[in-house]
Amino acid sequence: MKEFNELLEVAEKLLSPEGCPWDQKQTFLSLQPYVLEEAHEVIEAVDSNEDRQIIEELGDLLYTIIFYGKLAQKEGRFTMEDIVRTVKEKLIRRHPHVFGEVKVDHVDDVVKNWEQIKKQEKGGQAGKSRLDGIPATLPALARAQKIIKRIIRSESPLAQELLVSKKEVNEEEAGEAMLRGIAQAEESEIDSESALRRALGRYEARFREWESLL
Repeated sequence: MKEFNELLEVAEKLLSPEGCPWDQKQTFLSLQPYVLEEAHEVIEAVDSNEDRQIIEELGDLLYTIIFYGKLAQKEGRFTMEDIVRTVKEKLIRRHPHVFGEVKVDHVDDVVKNWEQIKKQEKGGQAGKSRLDGIPATLPALARAQKIIKRIIRSESPLAQELLVSKKEVNEEEAGEAMLRGIAQAEESEIDSESALRRALGRYEARFREWESLL
């Protein structure tokens, strides 16, 4: 794509000796906050449903990735080609029902295959937990959803404990229920983020203990 190649050239120019002093001072660590910030701005843009805003924010996020790639190339660590090739190979490998001969009947089959392939990629992950690989730096709510999703897919008694009510809710009802919980916490002078993180930690510990007994 012509535009993409031109963007790579812009990144190279900014990091060159004749480029931008600010860009030249950046490191892998100093760029971390921008990855998080740009990702959140993409989410906000999608919520706005404004195409021009979404395009702009996706572009900013894309450039952050390119910045990392070009910085790595400058330091002799890896290249943009390495990034692109790795994700391409991973997508093909994890979609054998598209690029191979594997047959699937349902989305659940796709998820199971994906998780099994990930396990094989990690060398079988003997002794590892189903909860491994979820970033500890995620906000509590995002991390809770990922952890709960994996617990629910397991045969752990915790899965049934978490699904006490079989009543399905829509997005609005789920949001309202969470808001009421936050309001109750605020009324009791409890920090919702901290409370959720600690509760999640207890469930995670119980799940890992159950796994260790298998």
